[in-house]
Amino acid sequence: MKRPWMSAGRGVGAVVLTLALSACAGSPALYQQAYSVVPVAAYATPTSRPETQVLPVLQVAEVEAPAWLDSSHYLYRLNYRDPEALRYYGDARWAATPAQMLRAAAVTSLEQSGDWQAVLTRGEAQKRFRLELRLQNFVLNFSGPDSGQAELAYTATLVDTQSFSVVAQREFLQRVPLRQIGPQGGAAAMAEATAASMAQLRSWAAAAARRSLARAG
Repeated sequence: MKRPWMSAGRGVGAVVLTLALSACAGSPALYQQAYSVVPVAAYATPTSRPETQVLPVLQVAEVEAPAWLDSSHYLYRLNYRDPEALRYYGDARWAATPAQMLRAAAVTSLEQSGDWQAVLTRGEAQKRFRLELRLQNFVLNFSGPDSGQAELAYTATLVDTQSFSVVAQREFLQRVPLRQIGPQGGAAAMAEATAASMAQLRSWAAAAARRSLARAG
C-alpha cells in the first residue's frame, strides 16, 4: 500500500471530478493531477417546492480562508510523525483553491435545494440574505502510514441585508476516514465530507432564514 508521501494513481472515483491543468504545460517535467470536490451538477436536480415556501434571493459571498489555504496545494499532515508540519503532494493538486471549491459546492447545493428564489454569487441583483463562509480547515490528517481522514471545517454566517444584522451563525466540522491512501483516496474522502457538510449547510440556512422572516413579520 502506498504511503501518504508517495505518488498515487491517476484515476478518480465518480464522486470526484478530475481535470488536467493547462497551467502545468509550462513545466512538462512535473505533471500534477487536479482533483475537485465540487459535485457534478448534472447528477442532481432541483427540489420543487410550493411557491409559498420559497425564500427570498440569497447571495453567497466569496469564502474567506487563512493564508496557508490560499493556494491549490493539496495539503496533508503526518500527525503520527510531525503534526505541526504541513506537506503537499508533488504530483497532485486541487483544481482550485479550497475556498473557491467550497463556494462552488455551496452554490450548487443551495441552488439544487429549491429553497431560494435565486442563489447569486454577485451583488448586482436585490437580495435579502447573504451567506458568508470562513474556511478553517481543508486537509488530510494521517494518523498512521496507512490510515487517516479528510477534515473540512468552516464557520457559516447568515446575514439579513435589509437590517444588516446576523441572522444565525454556526460552525461546521466534517471528518471522513480514508478508504484509500494517496491523493485519489483523499479527494474521494474530501468530496464525501463536502457533500455531507453541504446537506447540513443548506438545511441550516433555510431554517434560519425562515425563522428570521417569521420574526420580522
